[in-house]
Amino acid sequence: MSESESTNSPQVKLMHGWGQGFKKRDLDLIAKCLHKDYRHTTYPRSLNKPEQTREEWLQQFAGIISLWTDLEASYIGRPLNSPLSG
Repeated sequence: MSESESTNSPQVKLMHGWGQGFKKRDLDLIAKCLHKDYRHTTYPRSLNKPEQTREEWLQQFAGIISLWTDLEASYIGRPLNSPLSG
């Protein structure tokens, strides 16, 4: 299989769409990637969370995704051999 064949496979397209849905926080894109009979199971089962349908999971996930914010992180490095100030 050539590289172009593998990058155009249905599986790659599905994963690309899934990733774009998360990146853009677009539930429609995420939903498009889920089969109509999708079931979400939470593990470990000892948490006693009921299995969710596609619609139930998307509704719950909508609440979670709405809390996401863009985070900016910065880092100020220090040479390993410098003494710690304190």
